[in-house]
Amino acid sequence: MRQGPAQGSYGCNDFPHSLLVKLSLHLSISLALAAFGFATAQETQTPAPAPAPQGQSPAAAASTAMDETRSLLQQWAATQRLISSERTEWETGKAMLEGRIQLLKASIEETEKKIAEAKTKLDDAKKRTTEAETEKAQIKEASDALIASAPELEKGVKNLFTRVPGVVQEKVKVLHDRIPKEGADTKNITAAERFQNVLGILNELNKANNELNSLPEIHDLGNGKKAEVKVVYVGLGQGYFVNSNGDVGGLGLPSETGWVWNTDPAIAPKMRELVEVMKKAVAPKLVELPAQIQ
Repeated sequence: MRQGPAQGSYGCNDFPHSLLVKLSLHLSISLALAAFGFATAQETQTPAPAPAPQGQSPAAAASTAMDETRSLLQQWAATQRLISSERTEWETGKAMLEGRIQLLKASIEETEKKIAEAKTKLDDAKKRTTEAETEKAQIKEASDALIASAPELEKGVKNLFTRVPGVVQEKVKVLHDRIPKEGADTKNITAAERFQNVLGILNELNKANNELNSLPEIHDLGNGKKAEVKVVYVGLGQGYFVNSNGDVGGLGLPSETGWVWNTDPAIAPKMRELVEVMKKAVAPKLVELPAQIQ
């Protein structure tokens, strides 16, 4: 009769695991039977029932033991459920932490990769900076060498200026005037500007040296009289002239102070022929003129 409540109190719906239910049921039945057997033995052996401790009957003591057992089993089941819940939460937290750890590892790897790339770029930048500084030093050295040689080149070009024909001097006068005077302050003049002047003049002189220039000039005819003559410059090293009558001619050569002209009657007829050819008044032909090599 006392087993009915025990079986009804421990149904399968009260515990999350079947094994726990079986163990609890067996334990409850065993305790109940032990209590019932103890009470029966006491009634059989003793003619008069002995009073239960603290005024309780044996049946009440057995019921109390059953209640205590049931309470302990319920507490144990609750503890197991709590343990299971904590374990589930811990496993869930563990999985989350492991996921975060993996993310952190991936982030660390990516950061290390970017650091390595940045270090490579920094090394390349340092290398390029070093190369640029080396190149800059080489350019400065070359520029200093050019600046050091500029005064000598400018002096040589100035000396050439007085030895070229007047028509050529007019072409290079602007560049010639931009050349610093000897002893002048050249700190604000770059090497490029100074060499631009020199190279510009030399280019014009080289061009004129391969040309025949014909133009009128006023010359001394050797009798104390000056007259307009026709002058032909052969490059920069030789010049010839003839007067308008065609009876007075001469030869000119460059010098440090300018062109020096000397009359030569034998040149006059040849110069007349040359002037006619250059004017295309006659068919092209070879005209021989005397020349002096300096």
